[in-house]
This record gives sequence, structure tokens and C-alpha cells, in this order.
Amino acid sequence: MNTQKIESVDFYSSAYLMACGENLTDTYKRGSQTVFVFNDSDTIGDFLNQYFAMQATVNASSYAQAIKSLKSVIHGHRITNNQITDYDHNRKETQ
Repeated sequence: MNTQKIESVDFYSSAYLMACGENLTDTYKRGSQTVFVFNDSDTIGDFLNQYFAMQATVNASSYAQAIKSLKSVIHGHRITNNQITDYDHNRKETQ
């Protein structure tokens, strides 16, 4: 079964989708942007319409947590394998 995907580079609408219970299934870099990937669902279109019409309501704590999660994802994309190796090497030298 081939599930349709919704992709977004909009950080805050993606956080809103997560706060509404939509699952972030993947992320990838497209140039300098992080693309957030969600499975298409019966509700995702309604959530996005509400968000962009400025009629969205969501628990503030859930939204804040989703923002923190997406920030972690974005900052995680900035770490290359060389940086991880360098960090591990430097950490071992100081122990």
C-alpha cells in the first residue's frame, strides 16, 4: 500500500500538526531548508486549513513541546559524521 505523504517546510504549521496528533514520519534537507514529512490523513487538510485561516486551537503545552521537538530535528541535521567523530575523539581525550 502506497501511503500519500504531505511535505512542509513551514516550521510552525508542522509543529501545529504534531500538536494535533499527526505523526511526523520523516525529515530531510532540501538545500538550507528542513522538509517535514507527514502521512496524509482524513484530518490533516482540515488542520492546515484551520491553521492558515488563523482559526486553529491547540493545547499550548503540546504546541510548545512540538516546537522543541522540531528544533531538535533541525539542529540534528546540522551535525555531520565528521563532527560526531571529532566530538567523540575530543571527549575521549579529556576523560
